Amino acid sequence: MTYTFKLARRLAVSRTLGMFPALILFAACSGGDATAPDSSPAHPLSSGSNDPRFRQTAPLTVSISPANVTVETNQLIRFEASGVNISGDTVDAAVQWSANGGTILPDGRFSAAATGTFMVLAKSPEERIDTAIIKVVRRQPMLASLSIDPNTTSLTPGLRQTFLATGYLADGRAVPVGVIWSATGGLIDAGGTYVAGDTAGTYQVIATNTRFTVSDTSVVTIGVPAPPPPPALPDTAAPDTSAPPASAPPPPAPPALVLVTLTPSSATLAPTTTRQFTAFGRLDGGDSVAVADVVFRATGGTITATGLFTAGSTAGTYRVIATSGTLADTSTVTVTQPLGSGPAGVGIPFGPYNAWDGTTLKSNTGEFTAAIGAVTSSNILAQITEARNKKKHLILAMTGGSHQNYLTDGVFDYSKWKARMDSFNTPEIRDAVAKAVADGTIVGNNVMDEPNVSGAGDGNTWGPVGTMTKARVDGLCQYVKTMFPTLVAGVAHNHDAFEPTKSYKVCDFLLSQYHTRKGDIRTWRDGGLAMAKRDGHAIAFSLNTLSGGFQAARDGNWYCSLETTGGRGTYDPNCRMTAQQIRDFSKVLAPYGCALLMWRYDAGMMADPAYQQAFKDVAALVASLPAKSCRRG
Repeated sequence: MTYTFKLARRLAVSRTLGMFPALILFAACSGGDATAPDSSPAHPLSSGSNDPRFRQTAPLTVSISPANVTVETNQLIRFEASGVNISGDTVDAAVQWSANGGTILPDGRFSAAATGTFMVLAKSPEERIDTAIIKVVRRQPMLASLSIDPNTTSLTPGLRQTFLATGYLADGRAVPVGVIWSATGGLIDAGGTYVAGDTAGTYQVIATNTRFTVSDTSVVTIGVPAPPPPPALPDTAAPDTSAPPASAPPPPAPPALVLVTLTPSSATLAPTTTRQFTAFGRLDGGDSVAVADVVFRATGGTITATGLFTAGSTAGTYRVIATSGTLADTSTVTVTQPLGSGPAGVGIPFGPYNAWDGTTLKSNTGEFTAAIGAVTSSNILAQITEARNKKKHLILAMTGGSHQNYLTDGVFDYSKWKARMDSFNTPEIRDAVAKAVADGTIVGNNVMDEPNVSGAGDGNTWGPVGTMTKARVDGLCQYVKTMFPTLVAGVAHNHDAFEPTKSYKVCDFLLSQYHTRKGDIRTWRDGGLAMAKRDGHAIAFSLNTLSGGFQAARDGNWYCSLETTGGRGTYDPNCRMTAQQIRDFSKVLAPYGCALLMWRYDAGMMADPAYQQAFKDVAALVASLPAKSCRRG
C-alpha cells in the first residue's frame, strides 16, 4: 500500500470519526420492527484490550456495502461490512445487523415483503456504526427492457463508478426495479457500485432483472495509469536520449452502432391526442446507447424533433420512423375513433351479461353499448365482426361459463383452465383480437368469475378455502397477456370479499357488483375506488338487477313487495331491482368506473316498458361521461 493511499485513507477515517456521536445517538434512539436475533459473534478482543493485535485489527470505522440500493419485494440481497484500522488498512468487521423494516439475518441477508424505504444499521463490538439505505419497490412482471446509466465509462485501476438501472414497460414508461449486478472485470456490489480492477482492457457491467427475462450492459474501459514522472536530472547532466520514449498502447476501437430501436413499438391514440416516442441505439456487443443524430418522421399526424407525435383527425393505421444514418426503426400508430356516435373520449360501455346468443345479439338490446359473457374459439371471430358492425363493445370471458368446466373432483384445475385459454391461441384469433383492442371493440377479458367463492366444492365453488388467491389470479391474467399482449385482462368479484388486504400486480381491472344487502351504495363504491387507487388497477361496476333489490321480512319469511322491489329474484330470498333503483344506482356508480354492467340479460325485464325507459335514461347518462380505460395504471 502506497504512502499516499494510506494518507488518504487516514484522512477519510478522521472525517468519519467526527460523525460518531451522531451515529451512536441514532443507534440508541432508533427502533425497528425487524431486527436480527442477538446472536452475532463477539469480537475476539474487547475494545479495552492492551493487546497490540487489537490495535491493528480493531476497526476505527465500519462501512456497509452497498450503501444505497433498490430492490424488489422479496428479493434477497446481502449486505457486507468492512472496517478500517488505525493504520488505514481494511480489516474484517464483525457486526450486529438491524433494520427498521423488512428482515435482516445475522449474516447480513435482507429481504422485505412490503414496499418502502428502510435503514440498515451495522454495529461492531467496538460501537463503530454505519448505516445503509434500501428502497423496496414492487415487482414488475411486465417489464419490457432495462437501461443502465452510464452506458459507457472509462476508469483507471481502483477507481469507482456507481451504475443506475431503470426499467421500462412496453408502453415506454420508466419504472424503478431491483436488479442483479455482475461484471466481467473488476468488482461490483449489489447496489451497482463498481471498482475497476488492475488489468487494463474493456469489460462489461451487466444488470439483469429478478425474473432473468431482460438485461442491459454497460462498457467499462480500464486504462493504464499514467507512469510517474522521471526523476529530475542535475542541472549539469544532459538528458539521456539513447532510448526512444515509450508509447502508450493504442486505444481500443469504439464499438459500432448496429441497430436503432424506437419505443413504444406500437400505440393506439384517439384523434388529436399525443404520444412521446424515444429512439436508442444498440452496439455490436448488445449495449444500449443514446442516439444523438436521430431524425423522426411520421404519417397520419405530426412529430417534433424530440419525438412527440400528435395524431391527426382521420382514423387509420400509420407509422412513426426514427432514422440515424443508414439505420432506422418503425412503430405502428393506430388512430381510432371510439365506438358510438359521440365525440372522441366520451362514453363508457354499458350493458348486461349474456346478451349474446352465439354470434347474434338477443332482442331488446339496442340501448346497450356493451355486453359481457362467455365466448368460444369457434364463435369469437364472428362475434367481433358483428360487434364492430353494430358499434358494440365486448368484454370477453374466454374462460367463462360454469365453474364446473374447470374443476376436477370439486377443486379448480389449472390445466383445464389453460386448455380452454389455449384454444384461442391461433394466428387468426390473435390478429382479430389485436385489431379489436386497437379500434375499441374489445374492452377487456375477464379471466375468472368470483374467485372468492369457496366451500365444499359442489360445482359452484372453486374448492376449499385457500384454493384461489389474488396471486394465483394474477398468474391467470399474466398467461392471457403472453398470448394477447395488448388485451386488457381482469377479474370479477366483490372488491371487499376476496383477500382485501392483498393486491393484484398484473390484472388490469376488477369488476365489482352491487347488491342492496351490501349496504349504502356510496360507501360501498368508495371502498372499491380506494382499493383500485391503492393497488393501481382500474375498476368497473355492475348492478345485480335480477337479485339485488331491497328485501323485507314478513312473518319470518322473506318478502319481495311490488311497492319497493321488482318482484322475486332468480332465487329466494332475493328480489329484483325496480326501474327507478336502476336509474338511481347507475347515477351513483357510472361516473366513477370504466364500465357499467348488469347481471344479467332477462327477456322479461328487457321487454318491460318501464325497464326499457330506465335503460334509455342510463344509456343517455353514460354516453355523456368521459371515457375511461380499463387498463391498469
